[in-house]
Amino acid sequence: MTTAPYLLLDTGLYIRGVNPAYLRATGRSREELTGAFLFDAFPDNPEDTDSTGVHNLTTSLERVLRHSTPHDMGIQRYDIPESRAPGGFRVKAWSPVNSPLTDGDGRVVGVLHHVEDITTVYESLRHTDGSGTADGAGQPTALLRDVMLALAFHQRAARLTGPAAPAAPVGPPGAGAVAGAGTSGTSAAGLARRDALWHGIAHAARQGPPGRGCLSAVCDCAVRELPGADAAVITLHGGRSRSVQLAATSQWGQQVEELQWITGSGPSLTAFVTGEPVLVPLLDRPSPSWPLFTDAACRIGVGAALAYPLSTASTTVGTLTLYHWGRGLAKPPADAEVFAQIAAAVLLADLEGDIAARARATADRGDINTAIGVLAATQQISTNDALAWLRTMARTKSMPLADFAREVLARRPPEMPS
Repeated sequence: MTTAPYLLLDTGLYIRGVNPAYLRATGRSREELTGAFLFDAFPDNPEDTDSTGVHNLTTSLERVLRHSTPHDMGIQRYDIPESRAPGGFRVKAWSPVNSPLTDGDGRVVGVLHHVEDITTVYESLRHTDGSGTADGAGQPTALLRDVMLALAFHQRAARLTGPAAPAAPVGPPGAGAVAGAGTSGTSAAGLARRDALWHGIAHAARQGPPGRGCLSAVCDCAVRELPGADAAVITLHGGRSRSVQLAATSQWGQQVEELQWITGSGPSLTAFVTGEPVLVPLLDRPSPSWPLFTDAACRIGVGAALAYPLSTASTTVGTLTLYHWGRGLAKPPADAEVFAQIAAAVLLADLEGDIAARARATADRGDINTAIGVLAATQQISTNDALAWLRTMARTKSMPLADFAREVLARRPPEMPS
């Protein structure tokens, strides 16, 4: 039986099925909900004059019914009626995803409404000192919103890893089975610990200096929560010339990570290539795999290196690597794997956002600098003159500087006017 809350709606937005997880999340009974119009069962909170729950959910459901495509609503505050106090409402925050249900002819016959209840995280961020949400109905800052979105992403992914078969919402006869509802293979204690770590990450994001991202909060929390982790580094991999350090807790950790690009080997690179964790609790033992990296890392005090791949279902996109200062470790920290899962969730949740932009910016800078070096060497001019020429020609051709740099590199040696 899936632990994810699901609701089954027909095209008129009447509730035709509901699973036990949804009943627990909303505090309602099956008799109350089955057959009810969705927004009669869950109206807006009349005490919240800024409420957008009904409007936003209506818009999403209409979009799904019209276009027959899923819609992820992100983070949505949507208070629900308090069954034990008639007329009262409970503050709730959700991450809803609405998916079309079709018949054999491809016609939309309903919507599967899947929510992740992230109220506990939302509530913990409401009473802040100015760096998070204001006390009341306000929405979280962009950074904290990213944390909560990544949490919902992680919860959905975790539900798909269990061995049990997915279960559909239970409804009246003829409601139909719903495939892909997800499962949970995680113990209650494990879920509680994971949620506690997410709370720590959310608070690290709130309390960190301005400009630090969600991945930095993951690294900060990892160093604080994992015994023996003196530095944490998250790297987005795209080949050795396209790897980007997205977060690092210290210059020392950043230096250790960079040793791998200098020597061409090391635990992070190996974890990325193999897609498997590379755990070296005693780095000072001779390593035939990375002798140059091992020697250099030990010289600057590294005693242990634990690299975890950050993967999608089909590929590895990055790594979380933990470094220990001094003597080696007896064993890896117990929650290190969970932090890797969380880091993967954060990374994957934002691959189309700021992280992708940072990766593109790093690649652009690399190509521009390479083009400058090639021009300076082949034309026997200074790097300043090479950069000035690149900028002038890019403006003349109405091209972005990075694109023109790549064009120059594609026709080596470049031709310059005398």
